[in-house]
Amino acid sequence: MTTLPESGVSNETVVETYNRMAALYDWFVTPLQAGTRQRALDLLAIERGEHVVEVGCGPGHAVVALAERVGPDGDIVGLDAAASMAARARRRAVRAGVNHRVEICLGDARTLPFRDHVADVAFIEDTLELFAEDEMTTVVGELKRILRPNGRLCVVTMERAGAEADLFVRAYDWLFERVPGYERFGCRPIYAARTLEEEGFVIERRERLHRAWVWPVEVLIARPL
Repeated sequence: MTTLPESGVSNETVVETYNRMAALYDWFVTPLQAGTRQRALDLLAIERGEHVVEVGCGPGHAVVALAERVGPDGDIVGLDAAASMAARARRRAVRAGVNHRVEICLGDARTLPFRDHVADVAFIEDTLELFAEDEMTTVVGELKRILRPNGRLCVVTMERAGAEADLFVRAYDWLFERVPGYERFGCRPIYAARTLEEEGFVIERRERLHRAWVWPVEVLIARPL
């Protein structure tokens, strides 16, 4: 089985990196994510009144979009491990006028602070790839645990399968393995679909998209067995 490149950098180090760069991430990275996020939420088909958990909510763009989709009878919980990201998400929810149905909390995706079977929907965007390969299975197991039996999971990530020859993917691997300090960002293409299936999910829909014409991402919609 093909394995992923590992950096030896802990997730705690990755979290601290994003904690320090939250503002820069919000200004320069989230605009590139907007189109694929919109498409992912369209494919997820959020219904009014649903309870949604976003793991790795970052500065809160998806939280606000989700809150608008669930309407006044639904609710959203956004979780992030970086305090500065969570703070930006709270402020964004207030500015958007949806803070009454949004809760933002600090937490670790490997040990989600939620009850079993509490969510109709789990959403995780550009976060699963921040963990070591063995920890990714733990995160996916936690997502499965909090979902209701007929719940839905949406993963947005750089899917490695089928894109191994992609120039952007190869460049990412080169940076990750050879540029000192780059591994602190944690992010690299992963075998997300394989991990979901191994952890007991059935993938119902997958769609490959590009950000800025060169950054390949995949949207995976799955349900627990």
